[in-house]
Amino acid sequence: MPSGPTTPGHLLTLIRSRPVWTRQQLLAVTGMSRTTLFERLDVLFRHRLVYEAGSAGSDGGRPATLLRFDDRERVALVLDLGQTHARIGVADLSGRTRRMTEQQLDIAEPPQSLLPRLLRAAAALLDAGDGEHLAGVGMSVPGPVGATAASLGTSTTMPEWVSYPIAEVVRERWPVPVLIENDARAFALGESTSIPLAPGAALLAVKFASGIGSGIVLGGEAIAGVGGAAGDIGHIRISDDGPICLCGRRGCLAAWASGRALLEQLRPHGVRNLRDLAARVDRGDPDVLAAATQAAESLGRVLAAVIAMVNPQALVLGGTLGKLPSVVAAVERQVRATALERVTAGLSVAASRLGDEAVTVGLTALVNAKVFAPDVIDALVDSG
Repeated sequence: MPSGPTTPGHLLTLIRSRPVWTRQQLLAVTGMSRTTLFERLDVLFRHRLVYEAGSAGSDGGRPATLLRFDDRERVALVLDLGQTHARIGVADLSGRTRRMTEQQLDIAEPPQSLLPRLLRAAAALLDAGDGEHLAGVGMSVPGPVGATAASLGTSTTMPEWVSYPIAEVVRERWPVPVLIENDARAFALGESTSIPLAPGAALLAVKFASGIGSGIVLGGEAIAGVGGAAGDIGHIRISDDGPICLCGRRGCLAAWASGRALLEQLRPHGVRNLRDLAARVDRGDPDVLAAATQAAESLGRVLAAVIAMVNPQALVLGGTLGKLPSVVAAVERQVRATALERVTAGLSVAASRLGDEAVTVGLTALVNAKVFAPDVIDALVDSG
């Protein structure tokens, strides 16, 4: 099979870039000969990767047939793991959830016992479907994930998961591609699909819940860093003293301002859990609102440094605490007060548009990118 932009894999990537095409449009964009295009399309039809989806409107002649990427009944399994709970879902390839369940957990539990429980819940969701084809599995974790997207690096929140062969264990149950990503970066990827970014512009997204993490999306990809720790702002020290952090040091942002830290601080006020904390902030409980505002201001000061470096177009705040209007407002005030105006002049600051679904959308995008990569499709075609 020839290489380059005329291969079936590259043609499929083009077809996936928008909802529908006609053959004439593909001829015009690719510059292929009619014979070559039809040969490539025939291969994609035979592998059920493209299908004819009706006819375009006619201007008097024979109506053109519309071609679409065949995502019908293809699904992704998504496991969104946080520090205290998990969302497990089956989504179509656009990231829309079909079925979902939530489970409480302690992410510090060893993977040998926790992962099988999560996979059993996932299997039950998949079994509830009819005629679906599993394309891949996406998992987000609150820890650093390296370039191979198969296991974790050094983690303070998931110490017993470090180097555990997560992807291999999942593939033993489902022999499909398995993609693992940091939860904040997956959140950032999902949010980036809902915001029209200017060419070359970046999006900075922050997940503020039990912990604090961030992700930067540039050119449609989340920056992972050399060791997979890009965006790990929770462990930036903001003081030389203060509470002891999970990482063992004192004065980290997470030790002062994370949801976990706020719960510890507000326990004497009867705050039971993160949802209770968020509800009291929304109600304007004076003590709880003051503590949450102070935490948001600390977060805003750290984000101002990131924003000065990256100069993003958008800052998106999500998570149980990050999406609260008073938290968004406090972060924005602090960012604009700390960073120079020329850095923040074009910056939009807003709560998450996708909410809990952002990670699902981001992980599904990663699955799509892996499963339908041009070289993967061309290898599939070559294998018959």
